Amino acid sequence: MKFTKTILAVALAAASSGAMAAADDFAGGNFTMFDPTGAVAGNFNDITGFVDIDAMTFDVASVTPFFGLPWSATDGVLFGAGEHTVNVNGDGSNALSGTGDVTFTVGAGQVGGNINFAWGASTGIDVFLVWDIVDNGDGTYDWVSTDIDNNGILGLGMIDGAFPGFSANFNFTNMTAAPVPEASTYGMMLAGLGLVGFAVRRRKLLA
Repeated sequence: MKFTKTILAVALAAASSGAMAAADDFAGGNFTMFDPTGAVAGNFNDITGFVDIDAMTFDVASVTPFFGLPWSATDGVLFGAGEHTVNVNGDGSNALSGTGDVTFTVGAGQVGGNINFAWGASTGIDVFLVWDIVDNGDGTYDWVSTDIDNNGILGLGMIDGAFPGFSANFNFTNMTAAPVPEASTYGMMLAGLGLVGFAVRRRKLLA
């Protein structure tokens, strides 16, 4: 953890002259779940949560039940540009815990995320996201979920939990938090975020 924080501090210091907001609470974002065929299984426009660039974390929740049960997504970790591999071995707390590794790529101008989805009594379901960061030109940004594995369905199919193969997507609108420094510091910032992603991945693999 100290290693991760040290890298992050260097990355943020390098980008200190850029136009970047560090944290943002949001309300009214979108959650869309697709089934393995690409059909919409759920769609809500009332999600709330936060994105904290400094801490490289994010959380998402909604008061709208999903298939009759409450849900939330917590302990999210953000990733910068590069290829990332995350171990999703479950903690054994339920029979739906996943196993194995998930590898995904975050491109330039994008941000990646891994968050634990909880649905009813099923917890620790890994959701992976890669967002395009869209500058609205008014000091706000939209975080738009993308098709991670190029299969024509936004998001990435889950390998654990109650919805194997389903893709959960979170879209954030009018955000002030965005790792989008000025052009002169953008590369340095993404390099720092990539190292943070490596540190988080290493910590998960050693856990």
